[in-house]
Amino acid sequence: MTQARYPFAMARIRKIAGLLFFSLTVAVVTCLLCEGLSSISFVAREAVTGRPLAERFHTQYDELLGWINTPNLYIEDMYGPGIYVRTNSQSFRNNYDLSARVPDDKMRLICSGDSFTFGYGVDNDHTWCQLLASLDNRLETVNMGQGGYGIDQAYLWYKRDGTELEHEVHIFTFITDDFNRMQSDTFLGYGKPVLELEEGVIVTRNVPVPRRSFAAPWLIHGLRTLNGLKSIRLSQELFYRSNPVSNVNHQSRDLVIKIIEDLQQLHQARNSILVLVYLPIEQDYTETESDSWRLFLAEQAAKNGWLYIDLVDEFRKLPSQEIRELFISEDAVDYYGASGHYTEAGNAFVAESLYKKLMTIPEISDKLQR
Repeated sequence: MTQARYPFAMARIRKIAGLLFFSLTVAVVTCLLCEGLSSISFVAREAVTGRPLAERFHTQYDELLGWINTPNLYIEDMYGPGIYVRTNSQSFRNNYDLSARVPDDKMRLICSGDSFTFGYGVDNDHTWCQLLASLDNRLETVNMGQGGYGIDQAYLWYKRDGTELEHEVHIFTFITDDFNRMQSDTFLGYGKPVLELEEGVIVTRNVPVPRRSFAAPWLIHGLRTLNGLKSIRLSQELFYRSNPVSNVNHQSRDLVIKIIEDLQQLHQARNSILVLVYLPIEQDYTETESDSWRLFLAEQAAKNGWLYIDLVDEFRKLPSQEIRELFISEDAVDYYGASGHYTEAGNAFVAESLYKKLMTIPEISDKLQR
């Protein structure tokens, strides 16, 4: 009798276990679907009504570069009360127009780069480029930073407009993303130029740059907010683990070398100095995504005699509790993608660190003394 009941009891246990497993599976899947639908709902809402890109307020279309600062612009409360943006007639982020010749009592530095050089989130007086001049009144600085620029656009803008000005030093800055941006003909939906090498010569493609993105701001929001989906974040994480930036193709590296070589030739002809500067971003403190490009540039600089300053190493020496103060926090500035840019403290850190390193370069310190 006991033996007869045993198979029945086991079958009942298996049935109960199966029901429990099915119920648990349904609950998990339901939760995932709810989370997914919530994320999709959030993305859809942000795509249509989300916060705008700050650059839409202070840039205009440029057929060579894609976008450039609107000249003679003043926005009093660009990033918050009193946090202004002013551009001069040359489209530089400076409070006054710059003469073609350098004033007799000054050494002029041009700062090229992306939004971290432009000074996203702070006023004109607190960009690291302008703070260099505050640290040493013998310096006059020109801010040629622009939001979203890659290495290619910074290079093209300098060649077209920066070379119109006399200057002794050109500070050519970049973050890791700037190398990735130059590999595409768009940035967040905005058209941009593309540089390619043809028989060792730099050729510009996709010009005149298409205007279409300036008529479709919702597309820009949508592309930005896609990163809010957990599935997108997970796939990006898996992609970067298996395809780190260190695996950048040789074509990109050859192009970067050619860009720097071309800049070097320009400066040698002008008797001016090119300084390459790797700027730190918040992720660089704990992540090593930037290390491959940094090490590659250090190797090439040593090989070719380039002046190269890497501020990431300096940045990683800071105590962890200080890092948060250097970067804009989420929702501190009411534009999508504002977080992670330098605060006033972050710009001051870059300016002070960079100034110290510039003063160790004999070609620069000697010119300043003269």
